[in-house]
Amino acid sequence: MRGKRPKERRCYVLRTSDGIVVEVTREVYLEWYQSRRRERYQTERNRKYSVTSLEVMQENGNILKSDSVDLEARILQKLCMEKLWAAIDELQGADAYLLYLLFFEERTVKEVAQLYGLSRKTISNRRKRILAELKEKLKEMGITEQYF
Repeated sequence: MRGKRPKERRCYVLRTSDGIVVEVTREVYLEWYQSRRRERYQTERNRKYSVTSLEVMQENGNILKSDSVDLEARILQKLCMEKLWAAIDELQGADAYLLYLLFFEERTVKEVAQLYGLSRKTISNRRKRILAELKEKLKEMGITEQYF
């Protein structure tokens, strides 16, 4: 029977969801086959072209977390960085350069001390003084300690 077209078959059988095999007429079989093909087509079409609702995505676990909190934090961070740069610009040239070496070029206190020809303790004290000064300037600009 394999390879024969449906209209040439003598016997048409369907298997139910319970696993029971039932013999049916040609018209019933063709109606079932057509509905199955339509269902497969719709499923494939929906998978390719449809927009999935947020509820379905959430049920499936495919929904992304809200970025609104991250967006707010990024905006606050950007504002704080702008104010930090403004405060750094107000520093004297030597102090700003010392911060640049320590924090942006990531040099150690020992390396900076050798560069300046001073002791590590002196460079460490200057760093503490400059950071305290920056902290005060940022407080004056409205940046609270929660952002430090």
